[in-house]
Amino acid sequence: MILILGLSLIVYILFPVFGILIRINPFQKEGNLIINLFDPQIISSLLLSVQTATASTAICIVTGIPLAYIIARSNPKFTQFLRISIALPLAIPPLIAGALLLNVYGESSPLGMLAQSVGVRTTQSSLGIILAQVFVISPFVVLTASAGIEKVDRYYEYASRILGKGAALTFVTITIPLAAKEIVAGIVLAWIRALGEFGANVMMAYNPKTISVQLWEYNALGGLKLVMPGVLLVILFSFVSLAFWFWVTNLYRSSSRSRSRMMTVFRDVQHYGNDKD
Repeated sequence: MILILGLSLIVYILFPVFGILIRINPFQKEGNLIINLFDPQIISSLLLSVQTATASTAICIVTGIPLAYIIARSNPKFTQFLRISIALPLAIPPLIAGALLLNVYGESSPLGMLAQSVGVRTTQSSLGIILAQVFVISPFVVLTASAGIEKVDRYYEYASRILGKGAALTFVTITIPLAAKEIVAGIVLAWIRALGEFGANVMMAYNPKTISVQLWEYNALGGLKLVMPGVLLVILFSFVSLAFWFWVTNLYRSSSRSRSRMMTVFRDVQHYGNDKD
């Protein structure tokens, strides 16, 4: 019974994904799915999505991983507020998130008018897309990274400090590698989420069109016949990203013995330091 229940969910998830193969007919001349993959508008919107998703994810990495460390290593009462705050975008519907962003970054807002005064558009631009994506995807990076950092024994960080490494260097060379599995998972999931973001994007920047906005417009104009090529491309990109995630996970497991040996050295150093005291 357990097996049947579990497999039924897998079938439900995979059936729509593999259902796209039904529409691939290499002998069909009109509306051929493979030929339509090279639609200039689909390609340009996908490239824009890839560029903005990469930029948004990079911003979340630079700012989110330090925040994850603060959450993992600070007082529980303080971190509870931080956790709720960073998880808030997950509880807000994307269209509502876009409306909130438009309220503070829109062209009629003080920040929007200030940006326009220096020649920067915060909406209907790539910047508007990035602002929307960062808001939506940041929880994936921060929450998964903080969960990984919490699993890292502080003992190894202390040992690194005894060896003469500063706090920042210890964070980069010890903490992050030991929590790499969770950090990479959060980064990959965030990038995939940014690639397909629609609700917040369409509020902040209907133009230029990301792949989701372009496909939404195509569906309104011609239905699935116009949508499916873009859908196939997004699925391929998502599959490659997930494959990379699992590759990193396997690499992480294969190098676990090496890290264990490193940790043993740290323990020896700590014991040596205690003996000297």
